Amino acid sequence: MQDRMLRRVFILAGIALLLWILYLLKPVVLPFIGAFLIAYLFSPLVDKLCKLHLPRWLSISIVFVGIGVLLTWAMWYVVPLVWRQLIYARDSIPSGIHWINATFLPWLSHNFNVERMEIDTDQISTVVMEYIQTNYSADSIQSMALRLAQSGLSFIQVGGTIVLIPIISFYFLLDWERMLNSLRRLIPRPYEHSTLKIVRECHSVLGAFVKGQFLVMLLLGIVYAVGLQLIGLEVGLIIGMVAGLASIIPYLGFAVGIIAAVIATLFQFGVDWMQLALVGVVFMIGQAVEGYILQPFLLGDKIGLSPVAVVFAVLAGAQLAGFLGMLIALPVAAVIVVLLRHIREAYEHTALYGGSAVVVSTGDSERISVETESVDLDIEVKKPQDTDTSIDVDRK
Repeated sequence: MQDRMLRRVFILAGIALLLWILYLLKPVVLPFIGAFLIAYLFSPLVDKLCKLHLPRWLSISIVFVGIGVLLTWAMWYVVPLVWRQLIYARDSIPSGIHWINATFLPWLSHNFNVERMEIDTDQISTVVMEYIQTNYSADSIQSMALRLAQSGLSFIQVGGTIVLIPIISFYFLLDWERMLNSLRRLIPRPYEHSTLKIVRECHSVLGAFVKGQFLVMLLLGIVYAVGLQLIGLEVGLIIGMVAGLASIIPYLGFAVGIIAAVIATLFQFGVDWMQLALVGVVFMIGQAVEGYILQPFLLGDKIGLSPVAVVFAVLAGAQLAGFLGMLIALPVAAVIVVLLRHIREAYEHTALYGGSAVVVSTGDSERISVETESVDLDIEVKKPQDTDTSIDVDRK
């Protein structure tokens, strides 16, 4: 018993030490985690190509070339549209400031009885320059230049990481089967069947959720962008795309999209209640499409979490790992739900949950009564006389 306890302590200590080392190597480990996730997402497609009797390296190359072609095609058509809308947004800043000074601030002062004010860009520029001259000396300028240089090095490092991730993903995909077999061999033989069953369930839930979520993001972004363009919003394409991408975090896409669309509408049309109502209609349609079409058909109940639990998972992910934690909160929650379901099933098969065993001694035999919700067992164990031992089981 003591040896078993010591062995468990050593195993837990080894796991804790491994996690601590991974935490210290986080900048180095993150590219490998990203590459592993990419390999995990595209391994089914590579396997399908391999079934066509293509070499694995050729199948991986075809997948990567296809991804590059799709991204290039999207950028070829989308970037010019986005660029024109950014130029329009830049040129609309003066008119937006004029609308705030001439319309919004007087309306605010008149209806809420606050002091009249206006935005003076010249005064703002003067205040900013005075602040810089007062608070930043030559030493501060040198330190700022040093920070900019360090930021440049960080940017180069990020660029190198972006280039490195596809290369690592290629090698992960190339050795995918061998790597999975190596991991499988680490599982203790008595627990192999149950462990593989849990892994298959996690794989099924996680794969379906991730693929469905990406499709929901894409289609929801198209719905928002097309709707905002149809009601005449000049920057509707940008807002729709951002809202679609932000919808990877539940409720964030809707919040970001409608706030940005309302602000853009006020800058372009002023206080036009009809346009504001049309913006609301577009986002109501988007939410209806997401809730009644996209979510049921593409995602279904892949996670099994209530809306309250979804919000908690996102907030917990943000607290633990920032923006990255918000992104991976729901996939991690999906895996945790599968693990908790198996833990609950194991708990339901224990004596603590199902009932109790009562041992009654009656001379030459002992009777063990086990009571559960589903079945009652009455087991009589006769004490051995010479070499004759018998057990009688009555199933009630």
